[in-house]
Amino acid sequence: MKEPLFTRILRYALYMAFVLGIIGTISMPYMLETYTYIIHGAAVLNPAYRAFILPFLMIVAIPSLWIVLEMIWMLQSIPKGPFVMRNVHALYRIGIIFMVLAAAFLGKCFLYLTFLTLFCAFFFIGSGLFSFTLAALIRQSVVFREENDLTI
Repeated sequence: MKEPLFTRILRYALYMAFVLGIIGTISMPYMLETYTYIIHGAAVLNPAYRAFILPFLMIVAIPSLWIVLEMIWMLQSIPKGPFVMRNVHALYRIGIIFMVLAAAFLGKCFLYLTFLTLFCAFFFIGSGLFSFTLAALIRQSVVFREENDLTI
């Protein structure tokens, strides 16, 4: 069976996001300096802020890449059927990662409170709750499918 166009586009978009995420994570120190120079007109970033923001961005980037990788793995199950326990566990892991990211951004609010930081924290909380809900729905679908397989 040929893979649907939307799934193929989504797969390529996720691959691109993963590769660009790795490039962005590796080049984070250089990008931070360039951003500071272009946006703020300052040649050097405040050392205290740099000591905080660079590790924070690196710590946040790694779980974000993990989320993209989990989604790539979930797409691989589509030809066999998406309602499998592997996807349920992946969605639970994604939900946990979103909650960890939310906690990181809420923690950042205590040090450097900005509207965008607060928005990101609540966005990640909502995304985590959505992921947990979707995992519960797919888990129930897996149970129903297994029961139907047994009755036939």
